[in-house]
Amino acid sequence: SNKSPPLEEPLNLLYDMNDCYSKLRELVPGIPQGTKVSQVEILQHVIDYIFDLQIVLEEEEGGTKGRDPSSEATLLSLKAAGLASELCSKDERSLCH
Repeated sequence: SNKSPPLEEPLNLLYDMNDCYSKLRELVPGIPQGTKVSQVEILQHVIDYIFDLQIVLEEEEGGTKGRDPSSEATLLSLKAAGLASELCSKDERSLCH
């Protein structure tokens, strides 16, 4: 099997990370599209968005009494897992998280 030289590895990882950040920019509303946004800013937007989603979920579930609180945690973790797999194609997945 033809292995690439070790020097190329960090560069490939960098490209994969850039792909992940591009995907986050597409998926998360509120991130400015036309301008240069730092990776830290992108992550801050992602975190804010996740918090907003959690609040909306909690408000929606507030109306239904007797709901098991652990089911909400399961729902959120399933959504997070779905988002993580959307971020990366299969061969990149191990590099993204």
